[in-house]
Amino acid sequence: MNRPVRFLNRLANAFSMMALYAEGHPVRERVLEEAADALEELLLEDPAPRFSLLDEDVVYQDGTLPEMRNWTLGRHLARRGLQRIEIDRGVDRREFQAFIDKAAHYLSRPPAALQAVPIQSEHIRFGLLETEETEERITPFDIAAESDKVDWLQEEALMKGRVSATLARAVVQTLSTAMRYTRKVLVPLVSLKDVDQYSTIHSINTSMLAMALGEFLHLGSQQVRTIGEAALLHDMGKVAVPLEILNKPGKLTDEEWEIVRRHPQEGARILLRSGSDLELSIIAAHEHHVRWDGGGYPTLHYDRRPHRIAQLVHLCDTYDAMRTRRPHQGPITEEEIVRVISAGSGTDSDPELTAAFVRMITAWSPRILEVGETEKKWDREGSGIL
Repeated sequence: MNRPVRFLNRLANAFSMMALYAEGHPVRERVLEEAADALEELLLEDPAPRFSLLDEDVVYQDGTLPEMRNWTLGRHLARRGLQRIEIDRGVDRREFQAFIDKAAHYLSRPPAALQAVPIQSEHIRFGLLETEETEERITPFDIAAESDKVDWLQEEALMKGRVSATLARAVVQTLSTAMRYTRKVLVPLVSLKDVDQYSTIHSINTSMLAMALGEFLHLGSQQVRTIGEAALLHDMGKVAVPLEILNKPGKLTDEEWEIVRRHPQEGARILLRSGSDLELSIIAAHEHHVRWDGGGYPTLHYDRRPHRIAQLVHLCDTYDAMRTRRPHQGPITEEEIVRVISAGSGTDSDPELTAAFVRMITAWSPRILEVGETEKKWDREGSGIL
């Protein structure tokens, strides 16, 4: 058992026994000593451990702790407004044990009597900590690792004509965890490093934006992740489009454009072969370029509005595509992107969803974090790489 997991298990045991035994009881004293021992061991490898307690996961350092998924105490603390544990260098056994006693007393009170305020001592804090310092030190997720997983999904789609739904859900779970790393929903968007990475990075960013819109609309956590999955897989059909067409700096020929226009149907076919539980992802892949007024592509078999999830993905797809520097596109300001998206309300996109998306982007602009750094520069005309 690794040290962070051992510490959390000892902490849970201490809280359990303190609820059963009065102060001074040998069992109570023993579990407090064991928890303090586990903390001392953890501090040897990490002098300032931080844990975030989410709906289902515990985040430590740069990722989740798989062993602590659905951790009972974590869910118990989070429901009572204690979603983060921070321990600073300098804590000693006496302070730690006194702090745990204080926290146990707080948690023993009826939920109606609790207030979502931090419980803290000099070197330890439980609570909803939202300082700029806390957010600045966050590495929301391992960009390289998640990009590799999306690359693998695309490779599977190209070579086998299907994708692993399990792997896609693992990526979405990681992105969802990154978004909820603090009390405020964060929207970490990855910078494009290389033109050949566009499909991978765009898929990750569209998924992030789609889940952010789901959170903004107060949808349930499972619905949000389903939306994230559909957004992650929406462009899977582009594996059938040659890179020289996808990355072409200039205008596409009619023949090239026709190849690009086939990617929604191809993506839907790939996802149809990938499992029976990807229905919404199949719809989003097939309809994300269908306009609200019936235009766009492909043409639907009968006259109807595009599916709501496809429209949601379409908005997020459009936003990220416009904000990303590419060979054929120079920089576009956020104000201009919002203006273009707003102008399409009722023709290009669902008016209700468009209004919600614009409100989200406007209200949550400070929460959109740029992660990663561009490694190649584009010329000022957006016509190639310098």
